[in-house]
Amino acid sequence: MAGKTRTFIAVAVPDKLGEKLVRLQSLLAVELEGVRWAPPSFHVTLAFLGDVDVADVNRVCRAAAEAAALVESFDLRIEGLGCFPDPKKARVLWVGLTGPGVEPLAILQKGVAAAVTKVGCPPEDDRFHPHITLGRIKVGRAPSPDLTPLLRHYRTWSAGSIEVTEAVVFASTLTADGPAYTPLSTAKLEGRKPGTTA
Repeated sequence: MAGKTRTFIAVAVPDKLGEKLVRLQSLLAVELEGVRWAPPSFHVTLAFLGDVDVADVNRVCRAAAEAAALVESFDLRIEGLGCFPDPKKARVLWVGLTGPGVEPLAILQKGVAAAVTKVGCPPEDDRFHPHITLGRIKVGRAPSPDLTPLLRHYRTWSAGSIEVTEAVVFASTLTADGPAYTPLSTAKLEGRKPGTTA
């Protein structure tokens, strides 16, 4: 679409932990058919904005940076397997996030969503369920498999912890091999008091 950039703001998962997620995908691929696996640039989406006018992208980047600067860095654990909407009609497979950083992550998401809304580029969906997408299950004629045993088997699976020090504004380009993500700007978590500047 000319003059527009498909844009989202997310916390990127470091490559080292991303490799563990790729390994988990390969284990699951043996047990599940008809899944379109996510590319290895894993992330936790904070706000998906859809198509943003190129002229507005800088405002989005600045708004994300201002919101992120008010939050201190925090740790998250990447663990457990889940799905949307439920195990008997699964459409999305994901890995969950736990630990003391879940609350600061929610604060970061709320701040980022409010900041981009203020500059006229609101998220397409304001619900937030922190997760890392592993793959999307294609809907076919056959009934969906019941994933309950699989989720139970992997409920204690863990990739380890990440220290979240920034959010990233990404451009998403749809290609024949799936989406490709390009970082547009980073928004550092600085724990700054509201009303102060760096």
